[in-house]
Amino acid sequence: MANKITLSKHREFDITVTGDTYAGVHALPYVTAALRSPDTVAKGYVRILDGLTKSAVINNIASSNPIVAKHCDFQDGANTSTTEQVLTLTDLKVNEEICRGTIFPTWMGQGMDRNGDLPQSFSDFLLQVIAGKAAAQLEIGIWQGAAPFGTGFLSDDGTQDETGADASACKDFSEYDFDAALQSSDSTAAGYILDMIKGVYDTAASDISGILTKPGVGFYMNNKTYGFYIQALAAAGSNQGQISGLGFDSNADSATYFGYPIYRCPGMFNDTILFTYPENLVFGTNLATDWTEARLIPTYEYDGSDNVRVVMQFAIGVQTGVATDGVYGSTVWT
Repeated sequence: MANKITLSKHREFDITVTGDTYAGVHALPYVTAALRSPDTVAKGYVRILDGLTKSAVINNIASSNPIVAKHCDFQDGANTSTTEQVLTLTDLKVNEEICRGTIFPTWMGQGMDRNGDLPQSFSDFLLQVIAGKAAAQLEIGIWQGAAPFGTGFLSDDGTQDETGADASACKDFSEYDFDAALQSSDSTAAGYILDMIKGVYDTAASDISGILTKPGVGFYMNNKTYGFYIQALAAAGSNQGQISGLGFDSNADSATYFGYPIYRCPGMFNDTILFTYPENLVFGTNLATDWTEARLIPTYEYDGSDNVRVVMQFAIGVQTGVATDGVYGSTVWT
C-alpha cells in the first residue's frame, strides 16, 4: 500500500496596509513607543513631563531654615527664593518608506509561534519597527543634541567639545576637567576611570554638597565608560569586584560608587560623567495632546511600487530642573 502524503493547507498571508491616520490620543500606542523606548527614558533616569504644547516653565522653590521658634508671625519671605528653567519643545517627525516584500519575512519570523498562528497585524508591526528605530536615534539626540533635536543634555551640536557643552541643558553644572585625572594616573582607560569618578564626586562634595543627599543622586555614563569602571573594580578587587565600598553585587548592572548608583545611558558621549539625580534631568513631550500623529500611507496602491510610508509627528525637549544641581565631568573643559 502506497504511503499517503498529506499537504498542509495553503495560507494566504494578507499584507495589505490600510491608509490609516492616528491622531491625538489614538496615536499614543505608536508615538509613545518611540518616545518611551530610549534606555534613558525607559529606565526612569529622567523626569518625564507630558502634555506640553510648546514650552514649560519648571519652577523651583528654595527655602533656608523654615523652622523657627513658636510665635504668631510668619517668616517675611527673605529666606525663600525661586528659580525657573524653561523647557522648549522641538517639533519632529518620522518620514520612512519600507518595502512590504523586504520586511515580510521579518514580520512572519518574529510573530509566528509553534502552532502556526499569524502574528500581529502587519500595519501594527510596521509602526512598531519604525518606533524602535526612532527610539534608538532619540536616545542619542536627547544627550548629544544637534539637528533635528536641538539642545541635548550634554551638547547642542552633537559634538563633544566646550562650545557644545556651554550651550547644553547642563551648561550650568559644576565642571570637572578629566585631563587632570588622565595626567595623574595610568594611561589606560580602566586605570584612570577611578580618578575620573572620584574627581566628579569630590567636585560635588566641594561645590554643591547639598546634592549628595538628594533622592536618586548618582553617576551618569555611557556603556563604554561603565565597562571601564567594571574592569577597574575587577582588577582592584582581585577579580571579585569589591573595593572598600565601591562595587556591585551579582547583577553587573547594579554597580555603585560608595553607594551611589550608576545610570548607564547609551546616548552619552565617551569620557563623560554627570553627577545629578533623575528628577533634575527633565524630558518633555507633547504626548497626550492633539499634536501627535501616526500615519500609514500605502503608496504601493498608487505608484506601482511595493512600498508603504510611515509618518509620525511629535515634539520633545530636555532641560534641567535646578540649573546648578550637578557636576559635568569631561575632557572638553579648559
